[in-house]
Amino acid sequence: MKKQLKNIVLYLLLPGIGIFIALFLTEIALRFTGFEFTLYPTRVQIGWPDPVTIKRRYMLDEDLLWVPKNYSDRKQLPNGAFPSLVFMGCSCTEFGRYDKYLSEIINQNFPDSGFTFVNLGVGGWSSYQGLKQLKRDIVPMRPRIITIFYGWNDHWCTFGLEDKKIGDFNLNYPKIMTALSTNFRLVQLINKSIFAMKFCGKTDTKRVSLEDFRANLKEMIRVARRNSIIPVFLTAPTSHRKGEEPAYLSKRWLKDLSKLVPLHESYVQVVRDITHQEGVYLVDLYQQFRKLPREKMEKSFGTDGIHLTEEGNKIIAHYLYEYFVQTGLIKTLVTNN
Repeated sequence: MKKQLKNIVLYLLLPGIGIFIALFLTEIALRFTGFEFTLYPTRVQIGWPDPVTIKRRYMLDEDLLWVPKNYSDRKQLPNGAFPSLVFMGCSCTEFGRYDKYLSEIINQNFPDSGFTFVNLGVGGWSSYQGLKQLKRDIVPMRPRIITIFYGWNDHWCTFGLEDKKIGDFNLNYPKIMTALSTNFRLVQLINKSIFAMKFCGKTDTKRVSLEDFRANLKEMIRVARRNSIIPVFLTAPTSHRKGEEPAYLSKRWLKDLSKLVPLHESYVQVVRDITHQEGVYLVDLYQQFRKLPREKMEKSFGTDGIHLTEEGNKIIAHYLYEYFVQTGLIKTLVTNN
């Protein structure tokens, strides 16, 4: 009887052990070959930071797709205070320093002001995530003014899907599979297979179409106005010139480099059009940088022609300060109540 019971137990255990060993070996093989599949910005970032830095800095977010690991801390001011200004945007904002330079200028000119700020830019983000962030995270912070700096990531192709479709996929996908994918490559392989079946054949699609980009900006304005927040839009500047586009982009984003400048300008123009139609504030950084002497403009950007150098960040800070003074918005920023 004992022997029969032992045989039954072995009969039941052996297949399980075999399956476990097979799964374990598959996991090892996937790690050894470097397989990875996540919706992290490793597939949407356009330059610096490198994928290793990105993986170290970010984590998944159900609504926003990904956020920095210190995102919760970045939203907080001492003593639960509300910020005067929140900077919204992509990596040009998150990794830029124009927020700090602007703060220095304001504090020099208004040493007793009540100016406070929070930088909530996130690398790789498009206006899709920016709108969701505004609704979920920024409105409760009750800032007086927000600056909105998008227009790069919106027009890149990544998975061949729009951000909103990836967002829908995340929301409707079993949460346990999303959670397990953080640590197990085998789960990532399963996720990739399901993702591929669901979106088979989808290619060459902008992350955010021009129409959706326009709609996102309009909705940002409506949300801000409903909550007594003043939106200030910034066009995305660049040192790109026709015929001199960075060659690396042809391997990663564009099949035809000659389309780079017109493509970006089409999104810049939407920002101009919307702000004009809605009667909201616009700092046209794209045009302002175009007016600079060529040497100075080129020194303002990194080699990718997108991200700003220290000099470029200082220039933006001065443009913003001058604009706030000219429009009277500076009074809103430095008021102590």
